[in-house]
Amino acid sequence: MIGTTSTTDAPAAQPPAYDVVIRNGLFFDGSGQKATKCDVAIDGGKVQTSAPHLPATGRREIDAAGCWVMPGMLDIHTHYDAEIEAMPGLDESVRHGVTTVVMGNCSLSTAVGNKKDILDLFCRVESLPRDVLSKWFGDELSWTSVRGYYEHLDKLPIGPNVSSFVGHSSIRAHVMGMDRSLKVSRAEPEEIVSMRNILAEAMDAGYLGLSIDMLPWHRMDGDPYCGLSVPSQQATPHEYRRLADVVRQRDRVLQATPNALTKSTVALLGMLSTGVFRKPLRTTIVAAMDVKTNRRIYQIATKGATLLNSLFRANIRWQALAEPFLNFCDGVHTPLFEEFATGVEAISAAPADRQQMFSDPKFRQAFRRDWETRGQRVFHRDLHDMWIVSSPVAGQAGQSFGALADTAGVEPLEYFMDLLAEHDSAIRWKTVVTNDRARERQYILAHPTTLPGFNDSGAHARNMAFQDGGLQLLQQVLLNPSLMPIEKAIHKMTRQTAEWLGLDAGSLAPGAWADVAVIDPEKLKTGLGDPIEQYDPRLSGAMRMVKRSDGVVRQVLIGGRVAFDSAQFADDYGKQRYGRLLRSVR
Repeated sequence: MIGTTSTTDAPAAQPPAYDVVIRNGLFFDGSGQKATKCDVAIDGGKVQTSAPHLPATGRREIDAAGCWVMPGMLDIHTHYDAEIEAMPGLDESVRHGVTTVVMGNCSLSTAVGNKKDILDLFCRVESLPRDVLSKWFGDELSWTSVRGYYEHLDKLPIGPNVSSFVGHSSIRAHVMGMDRSLKVSRAEPEEIVSMRNILAEAMDAGYLGLSIDMLPWHRMDGDPYCGLSVPSQQATPHEYRRLADVVRQRDRVLQATPNALTKSTVALLGMLSTGVFRKPLRTTIVAAMDVKTNRRIYQIATKGATLLNSLFRANIRWQALAEPFLNFCDGVHTPLFEEFATGVEAISAAPADRQQMFSDPKFRQAFRRDWETRGQRVFHRDLHDMWIVSSPVAGQAGQSFGALADTAGVEPLEYFMDLLAEHDSAIRWKTVVTNDRARERQYILAHPTTLPGFNDSGAHARNMAFQDGGLQLLQQVLLNPSLMPIEKAIHKMTRQTAEWLGLDAGSLAPGAWADVAVIDPEKLKTGLGDPIEQYDPRLSGAMRMVKRSDGVVRQVLIGGRVAFDSAQFADDYGKQRYGRLLRSVR
């Protein structure tokens, strides 16, 4: 047409459609379905879509070629309750692909109680100096109730997602007073009512449930109760049942640590969980392990749970550790020695007094009686299987106490006590107590009555380091495909466990929160390191054991934000909030 022209505008550049796009990875959504190679688009903190060759771009693009893209893992058994106050990023779990942690285990939580009571409950379990924990909490606590504690957590710049049980020891001490809670087994009826009311308030606030403890390894610190078993261990079965009923009514979870030396405590937990003529009680128990002193325990545990779950409508899940239970010990300072009376006495003593104790023939005789008892025990007490890590005596490192005693022509226990009398905690040694056999350990991990995750992260800081427990499981499945398909292993440690606990986590389905771990499977085969000693300035010079798997975990995203990338945390990590406080979805 005369007087007109036709023009075609060049297409305008399209702005990025998403916050993050992770490309070319092998994508596991956490459901247990087989992985697909595709791109994953994340926006507003959530997964938007996943498909091969997404055309839209992201403001941040991550090339995950050759890697697994999977939900961040859950660490369901931690004792980070104190550490989160000073180091809310909880770096030592997140660097291993963990994006959700559960605190408040083993009856210990900081949800209720005054500062001194909390320090007395936690210092010996944490195995960190009292002054360090005291600084973490500050001059005084800013909360006075279980609901107030969750309001406090909601304000912290937490790194991973955080959820918690409320601890029975903490509630019992708060209601009865620490003195009565440690010295009186039978609580008064009105005291049990008060405990039930606090527990009900915690359920209303979104806590996962209640944790109780029957294991002598958990003891008090500080005067005048140093060395006494924590309050939960003093309670009667009636008290456990009355509190468990509150948890049962809400379909929440009872986390229990039975006394490994008394089979009746496991039987009690089994009966508590049963659902004949009532609602089953979700019960997760620490822990199914292949114990050196009794090689049948793991079979009894898993077969017993199977029987109770199938015939008596119980809902039991044993927690399982994915690696050998390796303990590092400083002289007598080890949870293993909490198992017998003279060990407890020695741990509780001042260094000079302790050295004098091991020079005293009367104490040595009592120590020998405890050491050689034939009763039920977890710690093997085999001096040929206790290996020196460091010693003031040249040439001892790398050798067992038993071998050194044999060479010296001395009875092994006498040799060991002589070293303690002379060098006390300067003798650092290690031993594996359970889970030393790969086939049996993997049988436990694959069993339908187990949940992976007895990592004890944040506890016994000088003694153990299992923060990489999820990666340890993945490595074993990768190297032994007959154990279970890798997608099933990922499902078990993410969505399956989250759903059983009642947590909104562990899935990368569209609309789910984008808590993601990008893992290099080739580096996973050989890239998991041994425990190392770390001196973090935030610990005021104290040492703790940690793991490193840098290079195995390429990236960690929490709420769609890149928290960890190429062995480095984001500049604002631990200062700005990344994770969520997860309340129970039940």
